[in-house]
Amino acid sequence: MFERFFNYSNELMCIASLDGYFLQINDAFIDTLGYPKETLLSEPFTSFIHPNDIDKTLDELKNIGKGVDTVNFENRYCDSNGEIKILSWQATFDHESNSIFATARDITKERLAISQYSQLYKAVSDNIIFAKTNVKGVITEVNQKFCDISGYDKNELVGRTHKIVNSGYHSRAFFSQMWETISSGKVWTGLITNRAKNGKYYIVKSIIIPLFNIDNQIESYIALRQDITEQIQYQRANQKNLEILHETGTVAKVGGWELNTQSNEMFCTAETSKIFDLKSAGPISISLNQGLSLFSQSHSKLLHQAIDDTVKTGSPFELEIQTSGEKQPAKWLRLTGKQKEPFVDERIIFGTVQDIHEHKLAQIKHKEERRKSIQNAKFSALGELAASIAHEINNPLGIISGFAEILLYQSPNPDEKLSAIIDSCDRISHIVKNLKRFSSTDTIPCKTRVNLSEVVKDAISLTQPRARKYHAKLTAQIADNISVWGVHIELEQVLINLINNAIDAVETSLTKIITVQLLDKAHSPLVIIEDTGGGIDESFLLRIFDPFVTTKSENKGTGLGLSVVKGILEDHNAHIKVNNMECGARFEVSFPPLLYNQEQGYD
Repeated sequence: MFERFFNYSNELMCIASLDGYFLQINDAFIDTLGYPKETLLSEPFTSFIHPNDIDKTLDELKNIGKGVDTVNFENRYCDSNGEIKILSWQATFDHESNSIFATARDITKERLAISQYSQLYKAVSDNIIFAKTNVKGVITEVNQKFCDISGYDKNELVGRTHKIVNSGYHSRAFFSQMWETISSGKVWTGLITNRAKNGKYYIVKSIIIPLFNIDNQIESYIALRQDITEQIQYQRANQKNLEILHETGTVAKVGGWELNTQSNEMFCTAETSKIFDLKSAGPISISLNQGLSLFSQSHSKLLHQAIDDTVKTGSPFELEIQTSGEKQPAKWLRLTGKQKEPFVDERIIFGTVQDIHEHKLAQIKHKEERRKSIQNAKFSALGELAASIAHEINNPLGIISGFAEILLYQSPNPDEKLSAIIDSCDRISHIVKNLKRFSSTDTIPCKTRVNLSEVVKDAISLTQPRARKYHAKLTAQIADNISVWGVHIELEQVLINLINNAIDAVETSLTKIITVQLLDKAHSPLVIIEDTGGGIDESFLLRIFDPFVTTKSENKGTGLGLSVVKGILEDHNAHIKVNNMECGARFEVSFPPLLYNQEQGYD
């Protein structure tokens, strides 16, 4: 009977000698340590004990030999996998057999759970306001954090309820709802405003958890709290600032904005919503990406970089940037931004936004007029220079051309070199004539019958050198003797602008081809300019002719060229449109047919 009980017991059972050997062990002992039975019986049991526990185990062995029973003695064994097993022993010495009878329990998991609980308890005690109450709400335990924030000692708190820190801020219904929740076995969370011993109010974020006994009955409650007083005070002050900013913005027509750089949530005042023509008539929250999308692509990157610099260095910024113009005409705004102190837990950047579109337009117009004045002065000087050199060049050029023609006429076998000389003379003469006309400062243009074929040829002649500079191939297909009613120099300006834009477009392309065509479509002249520059971004196509819209960098374009082109063509009752092809952009300029009354000068 004893042997069956010994072998089938779940407890670890063994018989050992005082000289440190196991004499007999049961199956539970073998299963726990994982060694073969022969190994456990053939080696001193100290071979399996953790080195740090051998001395105290030998001391306990001596006490057993003296007749002192062992009760709840703990030591550590190393199993066959090298893992630690903690055993709790009960042992007694039998004088008749001169042997030790012992039982042990594997309490490894229990000790691990207790260790983890102790670590968790210490972490909570050191970092969170902690309190424990009985089911009636009487405080039975608090940590030092509770004492520090409330100003009471532990002796003043234990045995009292939380009424000792009640601020009177919350209603009876508030606490009734809280007790109804926790007494039903559920966890309650919320914000509570308490009052410290010195009368100062503090706000805590609370989690109250019911604890159950073995019978699944609530036996106590624990409350974990976090002090968020400064955070709440900051939020309230921030809300007040936003209200003031909103009132100020309404009067001064200046909007305000605030960005949480951690959540990337952006708050806009009502005036800001109005400036951006957002759907909401009042304050609105949007994401940072949504906010950046309100601006043009290049200015969106500029604003994003400014925000990043403010986050990293704390430096404020002030920018004059342009909206995207997708939902409404593009306009200029002035944006300011800086960090809101303290810039620690919630990293906030705030600032203002002001509509400066009219001011900016006036500023740009002034710069453009000044540029035009300088350009006109240059053209005037160029005109005088062209007029003075025309005589100096044309006279010797006429002599060269005349003698070349005589030689060509007199020669029985015309020399190709003479033809080349005559062609070059004609080309030089044509360039001088175009240069002189293009630099003319006549400010009162008069519409007349204009040979559009000649206008296209002149424009190509003037832009050909620039095309060669960028290694672009400029080809032309020009119908002869097509006329329109207009101003020669203005139409030439239109074509030069469009061709130069095409040259800029192909500058970085592998294939650099620009094609200019002049066609006669049912007596309605049509000019087509195509390039292989990759086309125009779809977001720009619908507003490419608006003022200050440009696909070029700030150093290359003002965004006024195509706007001026459209204005000139409208004055000539002509139409311009643009679309993308497979490899580039295509501009079409269609003119009305030349009418009889225009031919007679009755425009």
